[in-house]
Amino acid sequence: MGAVSTSVFLLTLIHLILQISALNVLSPGSSLSAEHSSDVLLSPDGTFTCGFYNISTNASTFSIWFSNASERTVVWSANPLRPVYTRGSKVKLNFDGSMVLRDYGGQIVWTTNVSSTYADQAQLLDTGNLIVKGKGDIILWQSFTSPTDTLLPTQSINATINLMSTNRLLVPGHYSMRLDDQVLISLFDDQIDLSLIYWPDPTVTIWAKLRIPFMINTSGVLDSWGQFRGSDNTSFIAADWGSHIIRRLTLDMMLCKVHGVCGRNGICVYTPLPSCACPPGFDVVDQSDWGKGCRPKINITCDEQKMKFVHLPNTNFYGLDLNVHRRVSLNFCKNICLSDCNCNGFAYFQGIGDCYPKAILLNGRSLKGIGSMYLKLPKDFNVSESSIPRSQFFGPKYGPNCSVANNYTIANFSTMSVARGLAYLHHECLEWVIHCNVKPENILLDENWVPKIADFGLAKLLNRSGSNIYVSRIQGTRGYLAPEWVSSLPITAKADVYSFGVVLLELLKGARISDMEKNDEEEVEMVLGRIVRVLNENLQLVGTEQSWIPDFIDTKLNGDFNYLQARTMMELAVSCLEEDRSRRPTMENAVQVLVSVDEVSSATGVGGAV
Repeated sequence: MGAVSTSVFLLTLIHLILQISALNVLSPGSSLSAEHSSDVLLSPDGTFTCGFYNISTNASTFSIWFSNASERTVVWSANPLRPVYTRGSKVKLNFDGSMVLRDYGGQIVWTTNVSSTYADQAQLLDTGNLIVKGKGDIILWQSFTSPTDTLLPTQSINATINLMSTNRLLVPGHYSMRLDDQVLISLFDDQIDLSLIYWPDPTVTIWAKLRIPFMINTSGVLDSWGQFRGSDNTSFIAADWGSHIIRRLTLDMMLCKVHGVCGRNGICVYTPLPSCACPPGFDVVDQSDWGKGCRPKINITCDEQKMKFVHLPNTNFYGLDLNVHRRVSLNFCKNICLSDCNCNGFAYFQGIGDCYPKAILLNGRSLKGIGSMYLKLPKDFNVSESSIPRSQFFGPKYGPNCSVANNYTIANFSTMSVARGLAYLHHECLEWVIHCNVKPENILLDENWVPKIADFGLAKLLNRSGSNIYVSRIQGTRGYLAPEWVSSLPITAKADVYSFGVVLLELLKGARISDMEKNDEEEVEMVLGRIVRVLNENLQLVGTEQSWIPDFIDTKLNGDFNYLQARTMMELAVSCLEEDRSRRPTMENAVQVLVSVDEVSSATGVGGAV
């Protein structure tokens, strides 16, 4: 016990010593040395630290990072491309207001390039902004105007500011956030020989997204609640939107939908974790860096007689189409591509007949509902079935052991257990708890298939007296948010009920709602609303008509499920997704419904196989 107390005391003492030795301001003529880890600037509230950040044993960058993050997450660096030697390097604030970083040999590596007749001090603010002040608190320079890969709350982006992606060593990548030719805030993928905008979606007009082009002073800012707003009508919200969190904004999306994540000719697949693969006829360029993509090991000729097409189901190389042909046959599409020497394949949507010939194969991904890819290859090139990259479609991120396809009884048991867990939080705790972020990722199955509700980071306590019920800030994950979040209405336990309804639908279908989009212009909320309307209509059918049920249930079950259970779970999901929250059931009601149908099904054996 004494040893533990001594250890705790020493750790506390070390922390205090570091705090005492850390500077609040840097005066003119003073410097920070890379050799001394205590040579840092600390923001007044202790959230941020500025100093030399070790990216390897003997190399450092002059950076700003979160003080208390376990990995000291870096939010800004002065010299990401030119790290300095740890010994002998230092950054100095000159009397003219310029900050200068010199390496061990005295060579200038980085400077603020400002000068003034008088510099007062350099200071790290609570926002994470490093500033150099002159007379009268005039800001001579600030790190917020020259960001690297991070936009912090209250930091603005405009025509002179460019965000750049970096890797763990802070080396810049090929993604950037800047203004495009129409002065719209956009995301770019800057390849070696081409630069592409991938957000906003180039296939959707800016007017459809209500964006305003050609504004004189376009700017955008991330607020402390996690909402990014631009003067050109740019807007997106962090999944954990809420107060009291110093955050970095990330676009919440499936990894395989990240632009060019597997490089040229590469295909992103879920196995079930996202990974990269090369299509037949291609080899990976660099196994350690899939961003370099795949190189062809075949030669494409203009001789139509020597070429063939290999079918890659549920696969598409999104964007960069040579053309688009509507309502045409598969043979027509093949002939179009064969007759064009620049065509390396085409995407085809069976049923609607849309054909997209492609010259550059980028943004390859394997997902449901994105059509099929037909890759042009020499006829004498043999292709085995195992060489075709495929995703394992297990459902909404439950993993292979947790898929509804493995056992429908397990799915029903899991649903009931989750409902019971939420009912306990809502009705039986001393202080009622609203989870505020019910989604598949937060429902974990143990080795006995018992679900555990996880991640209470956004949960809210409600006293039984009814106080603290007015929680009206948006929190949670898009696609699972109840309408009252968006309407700024007081939040009750019925918000969790709505999210549970979405999870229940995804469990039945074996796919995310977002994966059921008919096109990229359709928002996830529109998809969900359409599904609920269709289910409502089908559930109103008179008598025992239930031939429509297998069309909605996960196809991997091949009809081998209990129809009564399935229909009841659909009815429950639809009732949970009522726009009017007063018409939604409580979680106690949901548990009663699931228990009763389970008992009836076991006793009667109604429906399909049990």
